[in-house]
Amino acid sequence: MNSRVTVAAVGDVMVNRPDPAGVFTLVKPVFDAADIVFGNCESVYARSGSTNPATRGEVRADPVNVIGLTHAGFDVMSFANNHHLDSGYDAFFETMRHLDDAGIVHAGAGRNTEEARRPGIVERHGVTVAFLSYSTVMFPGYEAGPDKPGCARISVATHYAMSAPEQPGCSAVVRTFVERPSLEMVREDVAAAAEQADVVVFTPHWGIHFTPAVVADYETELARAAIDAGADAVLGHHQHILKGIQVYRNKPIFHGLGNFAVDTPTEHLKGAAVRDLQKHSSYSVRYDPEYPTYPFHPEARQTVVARLTVEDGTVTGASFVPAYIDPQGRPEPLRAGDPRFDQVAGYQQAVGKEVGFDTAFEVGDDEVRIRLS
Repeated sequence: MNSRVTVAAVGDVMVNRPDPAGVFTLVKPVFDAADIVFGNCESVYARSGSTNPATRGEVRADPVNVIGLTHAGFDVMSFANNHHLDSGYDAFFETMRHLDDAGIVHAGAGRNTEEARRPGIVERHGVTVAFLSYSTVMFPGYEAGPDKPGCARISVATHYAMSAPEQPGCSAVVRTFVERPSLEMVREDVAAAAEQADVVVFTPHWGIHFTPAVVADYETELARAAIDAGADAVLGHHQHILKGIQVYRNKPIFHGLGNFAVDTPTEHLKGAAVRDLQKHSSYSVRYDPEYPTYPFHPEARQTVVARLTVEDGTVTGASFVPAYIDPQGRPEPLRAGDPRFDQVAGYQQAVGKEVGFDTAFEVGDDEVRIRLS
């Protein structure tokens, strides 16, 4: 096998606008240059169903918006997240039908646990790439069961301890651990996917949202377990803000790819759930007249397109293209020499350093390369 394949990957995608293809106009050349394009399907696309009482914020768009995904060139998407059942089972299945009809492979959700754990496999130039998708973040009942639709769930235990036991009311130290059955499931699934494909990409919906830099303990534990089992790269999403990048055994771990195309109409900002988010985080969603459909913190306007280079069945290169979300909610890839390029690249490096990652980066050809060895 001597084929060279490139993968472009982005974080959360939820298209909901009158011109669905328009949100990807600026980034399309970057996507077109890749052999495989991946993203997290953060929205339900359906006319059926009704609001799931378990959700704290329904994310749903008319199916016509799937046109935007096909225009952009998405080949494979994760549907394992905290929104796939926001509108109930009918809308859940309708969304997957629309993705199927659009020729977009999806992973991480299905009619039962077995289906949800199956990888989405894409072949290009004789090279097969398997995408294994899971979520650690979800509302009650969103997980798949032996006879129940939902997503592939990874269970995490959270422990709180007093930082200064002699001082009542002191702040807590938070520790998180992947529960053993989930860890074994991931190891089993990665090993099985490695038997079916040349390259395995592990893509979890995880982490702590609306919080700069912080990476939960379990993320590193989980990512390294997946790589030890045979995964070639880790692409994390959910946090709505960029998180750090680390390298383990010469494999890249993108902890948080940030928002990418996240259309959020004003009506989505109503309700107690949003008010609760705003009360607990200054980085939460807030209406901004300059960004009418993208009400996120200015730091969340910084995003990236991750790139993986596969040669001879191995990930030999990893990099990212800095991008910036404009007032119309469109991600704009940046070129070296643009001050925003340095801003996003510097931010991506800084949030990693803040949590102790010592990843080395170098700029070249309008991208930032990650030193894997």
